[in-house]
Amino acid sequence: MAYHSRFGGLWIDDTDIGKVAEKLALIADPVTRERVAMFARDGFVVIEQAIDHASIDAYLWDYQQAADTPGSLQVDVPTEGGRQPFTRERSLTPGAKVLDTAMLTAHGQDICFAPQVTEFLAALFEDKALAFQSLHFEVGSTQAIHQDTAYVVVKHEPMKLVASWIALQDVAPGSGELIYHAGGHRNPEVTYANGESKCWDVRRDGHAPHDQHLRYLVEQAASRGLPTLRFLPKKGDVLFWHADLPHGGSAIAVPGSMRRSLVTHYCPKSLMPHYSDFIPEEWRMQTEARDGHGFVSLYFPPSRLHARSAVGTLARVTSR
Repeated sequence: MAYHSRFGGLWIDDTDIGKVAEKLALIADPVTRERVAMFARDGFVVIEQAIDHASIDAYLWDYQQAADTPGSLQVDVPTEGGRQPFTRERSLTPGAKVLDTAMLTAHGQDICFAPQVTEFLAALFEDKALAFQSLHFEVGSTQAIHQDTAYVVVKHEPMKLVASWIALQDVAPGSGELIYHAGGHRNPEVTYANGESKCWDVRRDGHAPHDQHLRYLVEQAASRGLPTLRFLPKKGDVLFWHADLPHGGSAIAVPGSMRRSLVTHYCPKSLMPHYSDFIPEEWRMQTEARDGHGFVSLYFPPSRLHARSAVGTLARVTSR
């Protein structure tokens, strides 16, 4: 196969459009087939009302209980030094991400592995899905337009990454809504370390190449005429984006606006995130979730993750 990226990709990333069309034709369900075709073309797809409201409400109840339990959660606040113990005040800071809540709560997996979510992922991965990072947002991220592959790394297969953005409430204009460049996943590729890496390492690369990467995405959108879209979903809607889709968070124009959402990064279950090389060995286990899918966390040991059942929940993945 010849891929759009020198680092490979999913089958939809083959440059041979005939082969991609043949694979698309094998997807039996016409709705899923059309969604995958749109994802391949545009770099994203939206599934409206993919998550039932009862599941969202159950997850939010779990989240509130965890938020009230000291030591249960961690939050990353980029403007305040990164990862630290959770407080409600910190979670309301623009850009704050509450870490791996989908894994820590009893009903998180009912959202990130909801049937319409996993049906779509299965068509792309041809495998069960591994959720290896989840991020709960109370408010908008205000993050600059970026590509996930610069930061979120799948070991050996950096392009076999898909993310979901699940609306936990109706999202109003001015709340710091998600923005993205439709078609930007096919921009000419940005690499680091003289072309040897997709990901940015500040110790290796410094800040200048990363800053240039962010400027480049804006320039590409302008030169290629890519539309900048705003996601204004209803509660239960899901947006999936491609590993290289440029996306970010718009400015919060209405102070105090809530924009509750859950972002999850997935790869095929046969793979592992790059961070698995750097966490304690006993953490390098996949915790079995609903319907045969799995979890692994950079921040919490398997004993903290909510398994689907109490028996036979852990499976070691051999490094490739």
